[in-house]
Amino acid sequence: MEKEIVYSIIIPHKNIPLLLQRCLDSIPQREDIQIIVVDDNSSSDIVDFSNFPGRNKVGVEIILTKEGKGAGYARNCGLKHVRGEWLIFADADDFFLRDFLDVLDAYRNTDYDLIVFRAESVDSDTLAPVISRQNNYEKIAENMDLEILKYRNDVPWAKMVSTKLVRRHHICFDETIAANDVMFAAYVDYYARKVAACSKSIYCATVRRESLQYAVRLDTLLARVKVACRYNNFLKNIGREDKTLYSYSRVMNCRKHFGRKGYYKALLIYFRYECWKNIYKTFSDLLKAKLLRPTTTF
Repeated sequence: MEKEIVYSIIIPHKNIPLLLQRCLDSIPQREDIQIIVVDDNSSSDIVDFSNFPGRNKVGVEIILTKEGKGAGYARNCGLKHVRGEWLIFADADDFFLRDFLDVLDAYRNTDYDLIVFRAESVDSDTLAPVISRQNNYEKIAENMDLEILKYRNDVPWAKMVSTKLVRRHHICFDETIAANDVMFAAYVDYYARKVAACSKSIYCATVRRESLQYAVRLDTLLARVKVACRYNNFLKNIGREDKTLYSYSRVMNCRKHFGRKGYYKALLIYFRYECWKNIYKTFSDLLKAKLLRPTTTF
């Protein structure tokens, strides 16, 4: 009889096989764990596909995609193959901490929709501690005000997410070149009804200067502008304007690194997704309040 799967761990990967191997090595072999590695069209010059990391590890399922659509697409591919009760996400250049499963097991039979844990942060090469990549790292604890985390913890890692919640509401990742996880986290926060926080660390998020997180490229910066604007519109629609991001700062970041070209492109996105909508709403509100009267005189 096949063992029931409790945890499905999804790991997107592209061109960092040694770091992926480190991540996989940090996960103990257990019959109730499903590990899904989704390769995002890695280069055969960098990755030896005949000896792909995890190929000889029990419980690892490898999905090779050829589309090259990024981590969001890879994660969505992984979601289609999930068999576990809980979703766990990891980046290929990060890793899990020792005994992390003991921490997860304390929550495995609960009816929570979401549990948030602490994550340590280190330099990927030296493993020396660095400034935490996790927002509100020191505040994450059992007795914390969970409102602090809501819509302010947009990474997928260091969390247990109910598979039922994700499937019930058809939540998926944006298939964008950057910030693919922001809206996923927002929808999970919105639909989760029972949430917990745990002060124990289960995960180590690394800092790797050549990673997408720190890459200064116009396409990734523009993607972050678009996602920030969409995120703000979502929050406004659900009445959480207090949690909106200062999206214009991302526009200025494009200007800082790419001058007028970057600024104008970012500004077009900003106006399309945020400003014009706000201007239209302002005029609509004025009309409804009869403070502004339409005229037929030209």
